[in-house]
Amino acid sequence: MNSPKPRLWTPSFALACAANFLLGMSFYVLMPTLPFHLMAQLQVDEAVAGGILASYVIAALLVRPFSGFIVERIDAKHAYLAALAAYVLCTAGYLLAASVLAFVFVRMGIGLTFAILSTASNTQAIDIIPSQRRGEGIGYFGLMSSLAMAMGPMAGLWLMDHFPFALIFDAAIASGVGGLVIASFVRSPTKSRVVHSAVLSLDRFLLVRAIPLACNLAVIGLAYGMLLAFAAVYGRQVGAQSTGLFFTLMAIGMMAARAFSGRLVDGGKVVAVINGGTLAIVAGLAVMVIFPGAGSFYLTGVFIGAGFGVVYPAYQTLIVNLGSNAQRGTAVATYFTALDVGISLGMVLAGVVAARLGMAAAFASGSALVLVAGAAFAFFFARRLPASAH
Repeated sequence: MNSPKPRLWTPSFALACAANFLLGMSFYVLMPTLPFHLMAQLQVDEAVAGGILASYVIAALLVRPFSGFIVERIDAKHAYLAALAAYVLCTAGYLLAASVLAFVFVRMGIGLTFAILSTASNTQAIDIIPSQRRGEGIGYFGLMSSLAMAMGPMAGLWLMDHFPFALIFDAAIASGVGGLVIASFVRSPTKSRVVHSAVLSLDRFLLVRAIPLACNLAVIGLAYGMLLAFAAVYGRQVGAQSTGLFFTLMAIGMMAARAFSGRLVDGGKVVAVINGGTLAIVAGLAVMVIFPGAGSFYLTGVFIGAGFGVVYPAYQTLIVNLGSNAQRGTAVATYFTALDVGISLGMVLAGVVAARLGMAAAFASGSALVLVAGAAFAFFFARRLPASAH
């Protein structure tokens, strides 16, 4: 007789999810609108705008490898709250930025703080989630970011069309403050963290055995970075009147996929989940380029969102499971380092390619790169996973 599953939706897990949603709103309300603001206010082209946006992720890379070490040395909750407070202060810096250099400094400050708070928040959530329901719990926790991704961009683009841009910055700050307040009420169990010797080693900062898999994830992240930075710009080029709707449909795809993919991962279907999700991303980007137009632009958002919605939590579960319980912070930091690398390079690559060959060429290159990463997983990484993962 099977024993009952441990409870997932505890008050602390619900509060952690709510805080994650508000943090996502603070982030995503600015993501599709900043390129317009930068190109209009600073009179820069797509390549420079992409570089400014990517400076946030480049800065995150400076601290991300150390974020897991920080979380393992300090209580995850306190590391999360301190970093979230600093993130809100840096977001307020947008109100004072009036030059390219100023925006770069603000973006770098956000990147540094976001690297720590995202690692700490995910580590705290994993500590709260019962191990038997880890895939499902990670999926629901990430679902809050997907929900924010649905509401944030549309809210930001609507505010941009009806109010001064400063109001978008105010909304991002207010959402961050709300997340900080809710996060302060989360209670997580005390977990033993790994105690290292005085000798420095790479494994203190990144989970070495997970680096090859993380590199493959980074390649997939290239396409995500392209979409975050320039999907709204491309949408207007192909005649989409409401570019925010693309992000909403993309998030709906993510939410629908994550509603069941976590259970499939926990049930040993992680390889099938990743292969199917990768193909959805490749197909969505390809259709977007081959059939330019508002209808195909909106439709592909659903498929692309569903693909990322299952691929990201599945990769995170694989990477976390490669480490011991005491190495969760390091494992989470490795996962997010891969995303940071992929997203930042994707923003830069999209800006450079778009400036020379056009937006369609940028997204075509993203589709090709994800296809390569999918083939590498299917024919190399999947064969090295235990049979229970198939």
